[in-house]
Amino acid sequence: MMRRRHKKSRRGCLECKKRHIKCDETRPRCINCTTVERDCQYSTPGYQSSSETSGSPVPVSQPAFVLPSTGSAPASVSAPAPASDHATPAFSPATPMPEAQPYLYTGDMSGKIDIVHMQLFYHYLTNHSVIYPFVDYDGGLKRIIIEVALREPFLLHSIIAMASRHLSMTGSSNTAYYHDLAIELQTHALSLFNSFDVEYFAQSIERRVPVFLFSAILGFHALCDMLACRDDTFPSNLARLTGYFRLHRGILAVMEGHWEDLKKTELSILFDKIVPRWYEISDDGGSDCDDIKQRIQTSPNLDDGQREAYAKVLAYLQWVFDAKPNYRSRAHLLCSFAVMIPRPFVDDVEAGRPEALAILAYFYVALHFCRDIWLIGNSGQFLLASLASHLSQLGPEWPAWLEKPCQMLRDFSDHSLPHGSTTTSTVNVVSTAAMGHDIVITRPSEADAGRIAEIHIAAMDPNPLLHAQFPTPKSLEELHRFLEAETLDEIRDPVSGVLVSRDGPAGPVTGFVKWTSPSHPQDVKLEKSDIVHLEGCCRQFLDEYGSRAEEAKERSVGDKPCYRLSFVCTDPQHQGRGIGTLLTRRVLEMAERDHLPVYLESTDVAVSIYERLGFRSIDSFEMRIPRRGSDTETVLYKEECMVWYPSGQR
Repeated sequence: MMRRRHKKSRRGCLECKKRHIKCDETRPRCINCTTVERDCQYSTPGYQSSSETSGSPVPVSQPAFVLPSTGSAPASVSAPAPASDHATPAFSPATPMPEAQPYLYTGDMSGKIDIVHMQLFYHYLTNHSVIYPFVDYDGGLKRIIIEVALREPFLLHSIIAMASRHLSMTGSSNTAYYHDLAIELQTHALSLFNSFDVEYFAQSIERRVPVFLFSAILGFHALCDMLACRDDTFPSNLARLTGYFRLHRGILAVMEGHWEDLKKTELSILFDKIVPRWYEISDDGGSDCDDIKQRIQTSPNLDDGQREAYAKVLAYLQWVFDAKPNYRSRAHLLCSFAVMIPRPFVDDVEAGRPEALAILAYFYVALHFCRDIWLIGNSGQFLLASLASHLSQLGPEWPAWLEKPCQMLRDFSDHSLPHGSTTTSTVNVVSTAAMGHDIVITRPSEADAGRIAEIHIAAMDPNPLLHAQFPTPKSLEELHRFLEAETLDEIRDPVSGVLVSRDGPAGPVTGFVKWTSPSHPQDVKLEKSDIVHLEGCCRQFLDEYGSRAEEAKERSVGDKPCYRLSFVCTDPQHQGRGIGTLLTRRVLEMAERDHLPVYLESTDVAVSIYERLGFRSIDSFEMRIPRRGSDTETVLYKEECMVWYPSGQR
């Protein structure tokens, strides 16, 4: 494909020159700077060339779609998160596609279309409503996008890049391959777009149509990149978020002054029929944001301008929450959130103002409400946990600002998702008709903390290590109190990894599972916690076990992201019913969607059970401990280190 020739110019703004990107030379602010909200300055006053004074059309502003760097965490749409850090995919592609093998793709981006591109285009055609769940394709919008993409290669490469990204996050056996291919395709799409002379897009309003579509899809790519990353540091998470906000808000700037003209093009279906349906929300506004609205109005740290900007953001979020009964409307509204929020709010978020960050918590809850969308998954839960940890370090007054959104997340966790997805917080009923019972897997309530501690000690009683570490009745009583308090804290944390089984929806707790993961932080081995200070415990065996277990984990999985299964315990009176297996499978389902391995330590007794679930032993460790009931004899205690891998990594 031949590039359209364009004239070189030295009259661009200083910011574009510094970043080595093409400037459209619009004054007083070029569109590159307008898009990402940078200060735009020129070294020379503007003037018109002879061609401009002879009646040539005024060039339309050309966006340079680059996310701004913030602090130590540069964000760029062309450099998304590693393949191992994908967000939780909620379902596989609706239409199976033949697997593209890595050797088929040569990496040649000269403009040729090969078989892999055709496979990706086919995947897009047959899964468009899955790949872009925020967009309603009724009324021919899908046809319009395809027709425009076939005319403009930069748009075509952008949509097949998203198809590749979708495949990388929904169970494909070639996850890393599709992830890397998506980056290359999107980078090439940007290169093709930036090769155009800006005057080309100014020649007619019809030529602005692909610019609008490309901008919207690029914003979708940026959202996907932002949500896919799992970084341990809050500043990095915040930098990616604000970078995405600025990029997506730039869509408004790119099309400023041309919206009415766009309504007269083939995109009229979008503006006349589709967008109005997004806002068909009940007039009875909800109260989800009332708590933080009151806090914002009474905060002595905000001026009137900030209160006004924050009120607009909260009003829009309330629209999202009011659309809860309508899954599609909620997704559409959430997608346009970044475009609608005012710039002062984005500035305050980027500056780390606590009040603005507290509002973000509600945005994360809204993400959680849409978690069965493939690119969202458990990202809302993860981001809320990161935010809560950060605010708790800013002062004792700020955690109270997050009580309401955390409660909303917990309340939502007690209901199944619109499409029946199963995650940490979903209630799952497993029929066991042969035994005459229904086993219900759900999040525990605070009242269950004592029962969980009781089951923990009862289930671990046959394990000789428990009695080596807590050799006296008094020490076991102290352990029970400690476990109850620790479990209560975990239950109150909306992102903690804990589930329980019950006999029926209102029945007693019969077992539990605890785990940690990038989305369920606090990976601290129990023997490394404050448990070592309990009265009557034998710290020698707590310390030795904790050290050996951590060394074995380091040998087994290193610092790679993974789920760590801490405890799977069943009440001895309910053993033999498959409760432990059901609880473990719930964690494996989450790990499969996160595309992460699961690590655990197991005694010999349970190894065969885990092997049937797909775990395999990769290491072990051992230590000598006192024989139970003896002061002189010792026994060799051993645990196997086992790992389960998701599909595509086995």
